Amino acid sequence: MLRIFLAATLIDALGSGLWVPFALLFLVHGQGMGLVDAGASLTTGALLALVTGPATGAAMDRFGPRALLIAGNLVRLAAFAAYPLAHTSWQVVVVSAVAGFGDRLFWTCNAPMVTRLTTGGETDRVLATQTVGRFAGAGIGAAAMAVLPTITSPWAFHLLAYVNAASFGVAAVLIRLLPRVVSGNAGANPPYHSRPAAAGRSAGAGAGGGELAAEVRPGSWRAVLGDRAFTGFCVTHMAFTLASASKFSVLPIVVRDLLHGPQWIAGTAITVGTVVVVAGQRPIVGLLAGRSRTAGLIGAAVLFALCFALLIPLQAVSLPVATALILLTSLGFSIAEALFGPTATAAAAAAAPPGAEGRASSIFQLSWGLPIALAPGLLATLLSASNALTWSILALTCASAVPALVVLRKKLPTALREPSPAVSA
Repeated sequence: MLRIFLAATLIDALGSGLWVPFALLFLVHGQGMGLVDAGASLTTGALLALVTGPATGAAMDRFGPRALLIAGNLVRLAAFAAYPLAHTSWQVVVVSAVAGFGDRLFWTCNAPMVTRLTTGGETDRVLATQTVGRFAGAGIGAAAMAVLPTITSPWAFHLLAYVNAASFGVAAVLIRLLPRVVSGNAGANPPYHSRPAAAGRSAGAGAGGGELAAEVRPGSWRAVLGDRAFTGFCVTHMAFTLASASKFSVLPIVVRDLLHGPQWIAGTAITVGTVVVVAGQRPIVGLLAGRSRTAGLIGAAVLFALCFALLIPLQAVSLPVATALILLTSLGFSIAEALFGPTATAAAAAAAPPGAEGRASSIFQLSWGLPIALAPGLLATLLSASNALTWSILALTCASAVPALVVLRKKLPTALREPSPAVSA
């Protein structure tokens, strides 16, 4: 069962990652939209999809993760098949909202499904493998992106959307093969977030208001939103998500339209960086063995900030120097992503209020979804104003995560001081 599910989710992750570096390029050069218009349309659609988050959590409690994972893949199949038909802003908003709804279904149900099929450290390893799949998808997208812009026919831009749609269909079929024993209600098995660490934080005298008041009913939205330490961690995590999404979203446009360079630069940078994540994920996180999760997250934040700072003078230097900076920072970005991905997921798992794991999962997924939704519109607007402004704001955003993590380390001692299970497993 686990192998079937992992194959399905890797296909899913590949498809999702594939679209990240391709979306703006597809709309601008494949559909003839303006940069700001395309970015705003993608952001609007993604924000509309985020509204469905609480509803998908409730639906999972009723129907189980298996049914909703199938539905999510079918929804995205329809959305990506419709992308080549979208030429105006309102059409892109509708299609991207539908695609985003499918994403919400997948990410809300993914971790609960993993916990039904795995135990202990195996859970963390499966989640880390899925992360590798997502970055591998981005690398494939970068490779396709390096070739497709040299072809003038719109069919070349449409082909990737159709292939992506087909991949979601295959993933839906594979998940359908899983037995119904894993499709019951959310309370059938102990959830991923329900660990002794989380329980200990709630029952003990954790600092910073992390514990639940006696009158707060476990499993309620109040239990999650009232836990300031957990919500604070989710807010801080958005800096990492924005950093990760920004490189893939805007780099192709920067190379093509600002630097007027060959598209192989962006394609090579993202592809090489993706290889670093895929091949180096385990060795990189292995370096954190015996260290706290805070160390890994702070290291990632600092590395992200430094890499963004190196991109500030891109337009002020020669194209060969700009190319070297892009390739160098792509490696740095990838190391940072390998550091924060499994570490943040494990920390969120340990920090979730006991009895409210499903709702906590939806809040943590919001810390992924919101920055990804905002990235196209925000980056397109910033890039239209100034290349230097774009990278400066991203650098400062990542740098601000460092003091936030230092504070949260005191409020979430179990979650942020102990090494990640994904590292020690």
